[in-house]
Amino acid sequence: VCSSDLYKMKNKVSRYHKLKTELHGGCHAMKWAHSIGLIAISLILSSLAACGSAAPEGPVTTSAGDTTTEAPVDTRTELEKLEGADYDGYEFGILLNNQDDRFVDVMTVGEMNGDIMNDNVYKRNLAVQEKYGIVIKTEQDEFQKVNETCKTSVMAGDSEYDLYFSNCYATSLASAGYLYELGGLPGVDLSNPWWDPAALEQLSVGGKIYLATGDISPTSLMTSSCMVFNKRLLDSVQMEYPYEAVKQGKWTLDMLAELTSDLSRDINGDSSMTLEDDLFGYTSWMCDSPYSFFYGAGGTLSVKNSEDVPEVSYDMDMITEVYDKIYRIIITNRSYFVTDAAKYPTFYECFSDGKAYFSEMTLQKIEMFLRDMKDDFGIIPIPKRNETQENYIACVNGAGGFVVVPANAENPERTGRVMEALAAGAYDGITPELYDVITKTKVARDEESAEMVDLIIEHRVFDPYYINLVKNYDFMQSALSSKKESVTSVLESGRSAAEQAMAKLAETYAENT
Repeated sequence: VCSSDLYKMKNKVSRYHKLKTELHGGCHAMKWAHSIGLIAISLILSSLAACGSAAPEGPVTTSAGDTTTEAPVDTRTELEKLEGADYDGYEFGILLNNQDDRFVDVMTVGEMNGDIMNDNVYKRNLAVQEKYGIVIKTEQDEFQKVNETCKTSVMAGDSEYDLYFSNCYATSLASAGYLYELGGLPGVDLSNPWWDPAALEQLSVGGKIYLATGDISPTSLMTSSCMVFNKRLLDSVQMEYPYEAVKQGKWTLDMLAELTSDLSRDINGDSSMTLEDDLFGYTSWMCDSPYSFFYGAGGTLSVKNSEDVPEVSYDMDMITEVYDKIYRIIITNRSYFVTDAAKYPTFYECFSDGKAYFSEMTLQKIEMFLRDMKDDFGIIPIPKRNETQENYIACVNGAGGFVVVPANAENPERTGRVMEALAAGAYDGITPELYDVITKTKVARDEESAEMVDLIIEHRVFDPYYINLVKNYDFMQSALSSKKESVTSVLESGRSAAEQAMAKLAETYAENT
C-alpha cells in the first residue's frame, strides 16, 4: 500500500466510521451497527486499488498449469461503482438548513475558489450531475422554514424539492407522516459506510428510519461536541495541558471541576463577575454544554426494547451524580454560562478574547469562531463521568445535519440514486479532506489536538429522547439555567408525559407506510 493511501486509510478508520460496541459508564449503550472487520477490509482493498500498480509487492496470482494471471484490481471510486442513469437534465432541488452555515453540505459558490470545502463539494456535485444527467439546484433557509416548506409541499402535492437538509426538528415531520421511510427508498443502501450507523441504529423506531446522516452532511461530523483550552492562560498558572490526562483516561468531570475551582477571578474587585472586566475558568452556552456533559458522561434518557422501540429510562442515581458534577463546574465555580439567546455570541467571545481558560464547543464552532483567535488553544474531548468509563463520547447536537425525503417524492428511485451518490461522492472526496481541515489547517494548532480529534469523533451518540425532543429533554439546561441544585423532581414530574410521548412516537411510526 502506498504511503499516501495508508494515511487516508488511517483517517477513514479513525473517524466516525470506526465502529465499536462498548457499554459506556454502565448505562445503556449506543453501539455501532456494522462490523469493523468488514470496514477495515474494504478500506484496505480500496487503498490498494487507489495505489494502482504500487498496491501489492508482486502480483496476486492464480495458477492453471503453467499460466499465471494477475487478479484484476478495481480502481474505481465508490461513486463510480454506483449504477448510473440519464434523467434528461432533470432539475434536482435541494433545500438546505442555513443554521451555522450548514448549507455548505451541498451549496457552493458555483465555481472553484480555492476553499477546500467549496472545491470538493463542487467537484462532487459535478460528478453526480454527470452520472445521472441532472442539474442540482440548491437553496438555503432557516431550519424552521425548511421543515415548514417540506410539510406544506407534501400537503399541497407539489415537489419543488427532492431532498431537504434539516435538523432534529424534522422528527416531527416523520411522526406526522410527511417523510419517506429511507429503508424502503429505492437506490439507497443504508448499510454502506457513508451512512452513520450510530444515527441509523439510535434514530430508528420499530425498524423504520426517516432521518439519516453521514458523509452526505460533512457539517454533521463537525457538530461533534468537544472542549478547548487557552494555552497562554494555562501557562500563566503553571497548569499542565490536559493531553496526557486524556490519553491516560483520567480526563473526567471531577478533574475539570477541580481545575476550574479557583480560576474565575473578580479582577476589578467590584464583587460582580462580568465579561468585560473579569476572568473565567469556564465559558459555555446553555443549549450546548449541559447536553455535551450529560451525554459525554454516558448519560441517556431512553433505551431501545427488543422491537426497536425507544422507551423512557431514567437512571436517577447516575443522573444525580452527573448533574452534581456539572453543577459544580458551571455554577459553583462561577463560570460564564450564557442563558440569554441575545448574548449567545458572548460565550465564544469570552474564550476567543482570552478571558476564559476552558470552553465547550463543537468542531464546527471552533472553525467558525476561533480561526482568528490570537492565543494558541488546544482541543480535547468532553470529560468522562469517571475513570472507569471506557471511552470519551461526543454528543451530536440536535442542530446537526440530517437529510430527509418528502413522503410524496415524485420519483423515489431517482431521489434515492442521487441521494446515495451525493453520500458516496462525499465519502470519496469530501470527508477525508474535511478531516485534514480539522486536524491540520484551520482548526487544530498542534499535533496533540489532531490526535484528540480522533478520540472526539470516534464515539458519537444520538439519544432518541433528545433528538425527538421528548418532554424534559432539556431538563439539565433548564435546571442549570435556574441554578437548581437537584434535577430529580424535574424529570419525575414529566415522566408520565414523556412515556406517553414515546408511546405515541412508536404508534405513529407503526402507522406510517
